[in-house]
Amino acid sequence: MKKLEGNKLVAVLLSAGMATALLAACSINTDELGQGISDLGNAFTSQTERQTEKTKATTESTETEIPTETTVETTAAETPTPTPTATPSPTPLPQRVDFSDYTEIDLTDVFTVTVEEFGESAYSDDNKTLLSSFGGNRLVVTDAVNENVRDSINLIIDGFYSEAEGAYNRVAAKAKAEYKLSRVIETPSEVTVDFQYTTNGRAFSVLMVYEVKGVEEDENTVIDFVSFDMLSGQCINFSSISVDPAGLEDALKKGLENSLKIQPTPAPTEAPASTRPTTTEPTDEEIEETEEIVETTAETEVKTTVTAAEIEAIYIAPGPATADAQANNAFATIYGISDGKVYSAVIDINAYADFLNRYGTSVFFV
Repeated sequence: MKKLEGNKLVAVLLSAGMATALLAACSINTDELGQGISDLGNAFTSQTERQTEKTKATTESTETEIPTETTVETTAAETPTPTPTATPSPTPLPQRVDFSDYTEIDLTDVFTVTVEEFGESAYSDDNKTLLSSFGGNRLVVTDAVNENVRDSINLIIDGFYSEAEGAYNRVAAKAKAEYKLSRVIETPSEVTVDFQYTTNGRAFSVLMVYEVKGVEEDENTVIDFVSFDMLSGQCINFSSISVDPAGLEDALKKGLENSLKIQPTPAPTEAPASTRPTTTEPTDEEIEETEEIVETTAETEVKTTVTAAEIEAIYIAPGPATADAQANNAFATIYGISDGKVYSAVIDINAYADFLNRYGTSVFFV
């Protein structure tokens, strides 16, 4: 064993003494310390074991648990009785007036037509010299169910009459002025007005004509035509009754031409056979009589036919213009105008049925 030197020995002894003092001061109960550490370890182990057992039990319970079906008894709910819903009545469609259904109705008494003859004259101040005359007939519609149609027809007829009356007043005034200057009237002026109508009980048509004769520069002929549906008030024309207005006009012109060709014409009057010997010269009286006969024949010669190309205007009037056609309502009257003259004929409208639309068929086939 090595011997410690003096100073080193003193240091060792001091260190040992200090350690002993420190141990004595602390007085640590190692037994209790060990027991505490042991309890802490046991507590930690117990907690871990309990947690493990809990987890294991939960797992086993999950694996062995058999799900139990739960039967829920349901009671069928009573279906409530539906409240009856009121069904609205269907809205009726608007009534469409179809005039073709009126074929069995007699419409001839729904209006009245009155025609009145008249005449008046204008004389010089001394009432000795005839200056001008005005005559013919006037027409008026009364007792019509459709008052608007009645008034419309009368307005048109009155307007045409007033036009003819105005022509008469004009030529009468000129004649009076001429007479005052010359005290002579070579040819009295004459104004005539004429209204011709046809009807099939539903449609009413009027042909209106006035003519001025006398002074050459005043001579004139005016022709007009109007046709009304007495039920609806509609003005009847080619556009309203036909699917092909132009075609119907052409067909009627041709029909009028053919009708005029087949109508009988008066046979020419033959001169009576002369008992005078051929070698004898006619006397002056016989020559004058012969000239008068020739002159009269020339004046009364009237053109009775016309071609379709010569017809300037054509009108069709529902209804016949002759008594023989009254038994069949499928007849109509056509008027053709050529060079100021009126040519007319009664036709069977069945021959032109393909040109008529539904409205035209209802108007003509009453």
